[in-house]
Amino acid sequence: MNRFANTLASKPLHCRRSMLGLLLFGLVAAATVTAADSSSPRHTFFMRGQIVELKDVKLVICTGRADGATVGQELDVVHHQRVSTGPRGMGEYRREVVGKVRIDAIVDDHYAEATVISGKADQYDSVELAERKQ
Repeated sequence: MNRFANTLASKPLHCRRSMLGLLLFGLVAAATVTAADSSSPRHTFFMRGQIVELKDVKLVICTGRADGATVGQELDVVHHQRVSTGPRGMGEYRREVVGKVRIDAIVDDHYAEATVISGKADQYDSVELAERKQ
């Protein structure tokens, strides 16, 4: 046996399990960090932005190359409606999907141009990656 194997074999069982757990955690963390392409969980489930400019059905959204946006992606348009006011003036809000947009062009790392393809969209509404149909 090599020196490392002898050292590991001489450790109590709980130490070996801890070392194995740390090794597995490190591998999972490394795999998560390096998965930065558009198919990573972050971009598949969490890509979000805001409509910052709107003219007719054309708009600019605050979601760009750095967020994993690609031409042709469809995003849900989400309107936020206050339903009550809390004791500190903050409120409780309801989310409602009111439309859908398609990315036409990536402007830069932070912005993209899009077109409303269904429903409606207003300035300051949110956009988020539409659920993929299986």
